[in-house]
Parts: sequence; structure tokens; C-alpha cells
Amino acid sequence: MKGSDRAVTFLGKDILLEGKLRFEGAMRIDGHFRGEIHAKGNLTVGEQALIEGDIYVSYASVLGEIRGNIMAEQRVDLHAPGKVFGNIQSPTVVIDEGVIFEGSARMYQAKGVAGGNTALIGSDEYQGGPPPNLTAIYGVARDESTGKPVKGVKIVCKGDGKTKTETNASGYYELINLKEGTWKLRAEAQGYRKEKSEVVITGMGTYEQNYDLKPK
Repeated sequence: MKGSDRAVTFLGKDILLEGKLRFEGAMRIDGHFRGEIHAKGNLTVGEQALIEGDIYVSYASVLGEIRGNIMAEQRVDLHAPGKVFGNIQSPTVVIDEGVIFEGSARMYQAKGVAGGNTALIGSDEYQGGPPPNLTAIYGVARDESTGKPVKGVKIVCKGDGKTKTETNASGYYELINLKEGTWKLRAEAQGYRKEKSEVVITGMGTYEQNYDLKPK
């Protein structure tokens, strides 16, 4: 089944379906699914959804309950009141406050940026997930001397266009919908020295760039 760039309601909240599900594009499940899910695309699990089985996708946004493992090529976002009873494997895992997660998380290196470290991020401010066609630069800004995350760091990104954002309470930021090419980034925050970096995007995916900020 092929999807489009917008989310498609696949399973209503009062429906039970069993078997193997394969799709491309973006899909939303609000009902009860039992089996395996394989997708070259993005899956949204609604608040009333229950999935019993393993999930293999590009990107997963979870607000409901999953009893199984999640393997995502790009990213997994767990939003309250979501529940996950199983293991997660992805370059990036973001967990909102209020989420129940019982299992282990394995983060492997995202492509495109040498020297970066993948991270499990607990965020109390994260507001929604990347769009279906995810190409993103993401990372965490920390105080070099204490190792603690720094909130409100301005991240300016210039390349084929210009975009900017700020880090949240977990020191996390993301810049999405970027085109292929070389992007120059600048991180600046009050009381810290400016930090500059360069990321080359060579295809769809997630590219990690972290910052260790030096106090002035």
C-alpha cells in the first residue's frame, strides 16, 4: 500500500486487525493491531491505539500503547500518554515527560556527521514530531564544564536557505526539511562563546551535530 505525504487513518479505534502490515508513506493507527508492521515511511500511533507486535519503520511517533519492539531508521518520538513495553533501536529516541517505557533503548550512529554521539533524550517541552519526509539536523547543546544541557541556545543554519531554532529544556534542537548540500551552523547563548560547525547533507536522513559550549 502506498501513502502520501499526509497522515492516513488506517485503523479506526473500534477495529481489531491481525497479520502483517506493509506500507510506504505516512500512516496513522488508532485501533488495535496485532502482528508485524514493516514500512518505508512514518507511523503515528494514536492515543487510543494498541499495537501488539514488532514495528520496523523510518520514523515512529507514539501516543498510544505498543507491546513489542520498535526499529526505526531515523527517529522515535514517545509522547504522553504513550506506553511502550519493548526495546527501541534508532539513531534518536525522544521521550516526553509522562511516558511509560519499560525496555531498553539502543542508539546507533546517525549518518553524515563524524564524531557525533547518539543520545536518548528526555524532553518536557518537545512539541510534536518531524514531518513525513524527514531530513533533519539535530543535536544537544551542553555546558562544557558541567555536562548539563543548556536551554535557549540559538541555532542558526545557513545553506540553500536559512533557518533557525532554539534548544529546549533538555538542550535538544532539530532543523527539518533541509535540502542536500552544505549547511553552516552557529550556536550562541548568553554567557557562552559562539560555536560554529558545518554539516553536509547527502540524502534523506538524520544528521547529528552536538555542541559543548564554553563559558565566557
